[in-house]
Amino acid sequence: MKPSFSRALKITAVSSLALGTLFTAVVGFAHTPPGRPLLAVMGRWMGSSMTAKAGGKCPLGYDVKASPAEKEATRRQFAAVHAGTERAHARPALGFELDKTTRAEITNWATTHDVKCVVPKAGSDLDCSDVPAEALPSGEPGMGFHSLWFTFGAGDALTSAIGVRRDARVEEISSTFKRVTDEVSKAAGPPTLVQGDPSPATLSSGALYQASAEYRFRDYFVITRATNMGRAQGFVITEEYRSLPDS
Repeated sequence: MKPSFSRALKITAVSSLALGTLFTAVVGFAHTPPGRPLLAVMGRWMGSSMTAKAGGKCPLGYDVKASPAEKEATRRQFAAVHAGTERAHARPALGFELDKTTRAEITNWATTHDVKCVVPKAGSDLDCSDVPAEALPSGEPGMGFHSLWFTFGAGDALTSAIGVRRDARVEEISSTFKRVTDEVSKAAGPPTLVQGDPSPATLSSGALYQASAEYRFRDYFVITRATNMGRAQGFVITEEYRSLPDS
């Protein structure tokens, strides 16, 4: 695997929803140069409880492309654990429409707004970088995205959008986190679980401090996290918007 800050954030964003803040940080660190020895240890430790996909170099299996059937099976497994009991009033996803917006439409959007996107060898189906806030269909203000990852299901329709915002200014991270969670709460319904304090004073109190808000509906899942990545890396917000199979 080619280690990078973006790669570490991607692993952090997509692999650790139910494993807790500490493990999330450890997995991200393990995919950076100084953490590679830890990655090997984790692979041996995790081997008894999960199996990496054949042909991949990553011991946790995150570098092998999933088939459509595997993606749908994973999506249903995720819903079985994370779905709520009520349907969401609406399902905001940065202005894209879950289960409706197609891969072709997102590719056209990216071209129109000069957003660079690539088709990765593994993980998501489309990776976009350096996305200005004003380029998003939602027309939101403020901070754009360091990375956006899209996954598509049946009919090439969007099933998930996962993004990372990055800034050295804790005030900007705190205010963006509040705006995002306020908008999701207003559109979809109240969060299921809120943890941590996203105020600038608390968020800047130490490395790996994290505040999060999680929304669980029968047909929709969202989690957003504001994390202090340490003095060298600043602060990040990760956002996940997922369609859940309502059946």
